[in-house]
Amino acid sequence: MTVPDPPDLSAPTITDNAPLKPPNPGSYARRDLYEERQTPESGVGAFATTTIPSGTRIFCEESIVMLPDEAGHVELYAAVKGLDEERKAMYWALAASTKASKDVAWIDALRECCDEDISETFNELVEEHETAWSIYETNRFTCKSRDGVTKSLGIFPQSARLNHSCSPNVFHRYNPVINRLTVHALRDIQAGEELLTSYIDICHPTVARRQLLKHWGFRCRCSACDSPDDEEDYRRKRIEDLVNRMGNREKRRVKNEGKWTGKDYERDLAIIVKCIRLLEKEGMEETDTLGMAYAAGVRLAVKVGEEEDALKWAEKAVEIERKCLGEDSMEFVRAGELLDMARRVNAKAERS
Repeated sequence: MTVPDPPDLSAPTITDNAPLKPPNPGSYARRDLYEERQTPESGVGAFATTTIPSGTRIFCEESIVMLPDEAGHVELYAAVKGLDEERKAMYWALAASTKASKDVAWIDALRECCDEDISETFNELVEEHETAWSIYETNRFTCKSRDGVTKSLGIFPQSARLNHSCSPNVFHRYNPVINRLTVHALRDIQAGEELLTSYIDICHPTVARRQLLKHWGFRCRCSACDSPDDEEDYRRKRIEDLVNRMGNREKRRVKNEGKWTGKDYERDLAIIVKCIRLLEKEGMEETDTLGMAYAAGVRLAVKVGEEEDALKWAEKAVEIERKCLGEDSMEFVRAGELLDMARRVNAKAERS
């Protein structure tokens, strides 16, 4: 389960419907909130057993296997073999839905690692390595270091039970501050609903999303993919285009910082405002989508003297980061810093 990269931000003031507090810190899954059940088409899934308020942290899980991005079959099998019996059983119980790798160079490396002649059982050993790798490819999560430079891939067996939706109701991300994968409710989830995350960047139209999901070997049948509403797909395509334009213009700005005029910043902000409106309309209130757009909007609004908009978006950015990632995340801290800056700028503008 390889996931999109983080941006910067998170969420709201505490109310009567505040997120449920976890029973204790450390590594946990809120078994008081969900149960695992067989689904008709997607294997085992996680289902809410009670109402789960928006922002509740449902999983805070430590990995049982964590490997560098460049690790291969031999390194993975050695890591799995080194697990204690309980964790080893958890690993082998996970689903394996990817096909065998076309790259077979690792088999020669495996042969060289064998200390003795095991020719009679070598084929079985190869099959075990391939099964372990298929489990790994099907269930792994992207884990970025604090500086975002180093990428590892981790196995979190309880969180791996979460199935995919292009209209998810939970959000997952590895938190390098606490070395845990966290999963938070994106909205109030009712008892009986399946907990669904997104394996991919959902800012794409249906055709593109289905192409990305081929890695996991299934055709998504979520409400967004099977929607008869052509307008919804058009809006996602527009969001994809706007996000690309935002990124391209930012690259151009960095290259031409000294030549970027007030008009250029206003054009940048206009693109972001369109993106924010579409994301809000689609209900895509995640750190990777609306949170990213709010953060960019704050910085640009300050540049062009729209202090009130900057403050409004900074408050919403904090809100999203708290909801999606929690107050112990780097994104929440950065969002708080952005809000402090917006407040200072707004206060200065009011005095002048």
